[in-house]
Amino acid sequence: MRKVWSPEHVPTVQQFMHDNSFLRYLQGPFGSGKSVGCVQEIVKRASMQAPNEDGKRRTRFAVIRNTYRQLQDTTMRTFLDWYPDRVWGRLKVADAEFEMRFRLEDGSEVECEILFRALDRPDQVGNLLSLELTGAWCNEMREMPKEIWDALQGRVGRFPSAAEEGCTWSGIWGDSNPPD
Repeated sequence: MRKVWSPEHVPTVQQFMHDNSFLRYLQGPFGSGKSVGCVQEIVKRASMQAPNEDGKRRTRFAVIRNTYRQLQDTTMRTFLDWYPDRVWGRLKVADAEFEMRFRLEDGSEVECEILFRALDRPDQVGNLLSLELTGAWCNEMREMPKEIWDALQGRVGRFPSAAEEGCTWSGIWGDSNPPD
């Protein structure tokens, strides 16, 4: 099963995906491809991670949305529509985690953990403590408290650790519809 997606069809998403900044934000109207672009960004960054000595490109990303219901109804559905369970990896429903595995043309293997998390109040910053991530995507970021965004900045760039192969790239991005 293979779908074809190209950022060239959406110039704003294309510009976003060519940006290597640590912090990025993608805003656009309903149906403009923001969420799909952000899903593709995870796969792109996981594929760009330098392989370790075993030929594995290991990464871990958090995908943040306000509530678990929103994660299930929107963000996870979009992700799984492009990268179905049991085709691209394994969804652990109870943990809201996806273990993505696929092989690249050069023979290396991508091993990407995606942690779907609901965080919508400043008092939930503690849920990020000790989390070691490569990067994070904040879906519908305009609905999130700034404290969540700020706390994530200290959590990324930590997986894989410097003692292992280290991160080739790390960062945080968010997407949202324009404000009212």
